[in-house]
Amino acid sequence: MQVERKDAPARTDGWRYWQAVGLLAVLIFAWGGNYTWIKLALRDIGPWTFNAVRFCAASLVIGVFLALRHGAHQVIPPSGERVSLAIIGILQGAILTAMLTLSLVWIESTHTILLMYTNPVWTLLLSALILGERLTAVSVAGVALGIIGIGFLTNPVAMPWDAATVPGVACAFAATLGWALAAVLYRRTTWRSTFWQQVFWQLAVSAIAMTVVAVLVEAHHPIRPTASLAVIMIYNVLVPTALAYWCWAQALSRVKASTASQIMLISPVFGVAQSHVVLGEPLSAAVIASAVCVISGACLTFWRRE
Repeated sequence: MQVERKDAPARTDGWRYWQAVGLLAVLIFAWGGNYTWIKLALRDIGPWTFNAVRFCAASLVIGVFLALRHGAHQVIPPSGERVSLAIIGILQGAILTAMLTLSLVWIESTHTILLMYTNPVWTLLLSALILGERLTAVSVAGVALGIIGIGFLTNPVAMPWDAATVPGVACAFAATLGWALAAVLYRRTTWRSTFWQQVFWQLAVSAIAMTVVAVLVEAHHPIRPTASLAVIMIYNVLVPTALAYWCWAQALSRVKASTASQIMLISPVFGVAQSHVVLGEPLSAAVIASAVCVISGACLTFWRRE
């Protein structure tokens, strides 16, 4: 009986780890595969307007869901958590989206992906600085493998590293640092609010910011109300926004931010593979090499001693 009591916490902890893997797999599908659908949607709508609509609609859907299920008083988080959650929401919602969109003005999307998915490096360092987590040889090796894999995918050598690309590089770095900092800040706090309350509040704050930018930047941008745009928008509201943010919060409550970020490196590899199937984009040997490195790095990071 004593052995069973000792083993129970270990089994529970291991189960939470595998739950996190499942949640991150949903995110890899939702976020990694969404590059394809957004690319199709932007034929009919501006990027700022697209993101403003998806954030507004997602926060509305979650708000109505919470009000109907738990009452209007349970829609927003407790007062002591609102500022912190708003900061996290702005970092991983509005700033992440806005900076990534701006980076595409100066640099190619492949290079934006390269810079964006240096995220595990910054998450690992910020976790050490803010949370006091110990840097291990396994975690550093896993991150290194992942970054090498993203390098295979995006070919950083082909990028013209000159003054013309500096604004794009700066925007992409701002995006990934915002995402990394948000994940670490989320891990630092023990929350009283529910996951859905947290997601609603983060999306609502980001929706306000994105709407302001969309009105200022794309007030005269034409919108073509096509059937494909409607389907992609509905999907984006429900899956890559509402469900994905809930999965991200759930995953961060189960594993370290650095581990979650490392596994998310599989997202662009999945996105490229999906684009190959859906859009007919080429699938090169570099993509295969990238997948091997990224998945190996993720497995190495996820592995831990008993």
